[in-house]
Amino acid sequence: MLNGRIMIVSDRAEVIAELESIIRGGQHLPLIVPDGREALQTLDEGLVPDIVISDLGCERSLDGIDYVWRFREMNRAGRHMVVVEDGAPFSGFPAAPKGGDGAALPLLATPLARPFRKGDVTLRIDDAIRRVDEDLRAMRGEMWREMQRMQRAMREMQRETVNALAATVAARDPYMHGHATRVAALCRRVADALHLSEERIELLETAAMLHEIGKAGVPLELLHKTGPLAPEELEQIRGHARTGAGIVAGVPALRRVAPLIEHQGTDYAELGAHFDPAGPEHLLAGILRVVDAYDAMVSPRSYRGPMPRDYWERTLRAGAGTRFHPEAVEAFLRLNPDAPLPAGRTP
Repeated sequence: MLNGRIMIVSDRAEVIAELESIIRGGQHLPLIVPDGREALQTLDEGLVPDIVISDLGCERSLDGIDYVWRFREMNRAGRHMVVVEDGAPFSGFPAAPKGGDGAALPLLATPLARPFRKGDVTLRIDDAIRRVDEDLRAMRGEMWREMQRMQRAMREMQRETVNALAATVAARDPYMHGHATRVAALCRRVADALHLSEERIELLETAAMLHEIGKAGVPLELLHKTGPLAPEELEQIRGHARTGAGIVAGVPALRRVAPLIEHQGTDYAELGAHFDPAGPEHLLAGILRVVDAYDAMVSPRSYRGPMPRDYWERTLRAGAGTRFHPEAVEAFLRLNPDAPLPAGRTP
């Protein structure tokens, strides 16, 4: 049984003494206030009980009746009871039907008839506390479900944002169509094989979907140039990672992926200067580097066709430990990357 907090609104010493004895006997905590105004002040100070008992034999208990409405606003699970007795100032209310909860009384209150019968009062209070406990559990469950719904909605909004951003590159460069989706799907497979948590996999997947976003600012003729690149042209292309990281960093929900995008092309030998080698981002950036390099090699370009397996596999193995993260290379090569990917996003 939940130990409840019960506010008694009364200035009659005999009523307070009788109720306080019963409440303490039920292992509940009584809180005594003399009138409605002090009850309202107590609520406004943040002390919210589970049950309020208004003494209708005490005119001051309804002085400032707003406390009842405030109580219901602050504790939707709370219960309201009233002390009724013959000859009291506010005693002319019909009794609740047998087995009822006192709904016939004003303010949806449960009556406590005086003279009190200890067993009856104890039973009503314990039943009210039990109902409060049940309602609180139900509200917590509904709150948790609502939080889950909101989280799902936020993830979906983030996914739509990611798709829209990724599509800006795919729309202007036909050779990028499907690249982000393929890299993201393969990154997920590699991360799964390494038994990474779902949170880290989603972080990596989002970075993969957006890793080329910086190329939106690179002229197409430069991306498709077949001849040698001038130093400034090469720097412009390489700078797309920093540009993309800057774009993504401006979106609060995506800020965590910005470092992975910025260092997507950083060699393994230099990765430790940017990420803690023992931290998760070090491995995530390494996976993105390996998968992106693979997809670039097997994807046709305006100036060449797709590279064969012996070429890309030899390139990854030769670069493991220098250009590429060795753990990422090993996990990637254990997969069958040439197998068809599951249906999914298409940017």
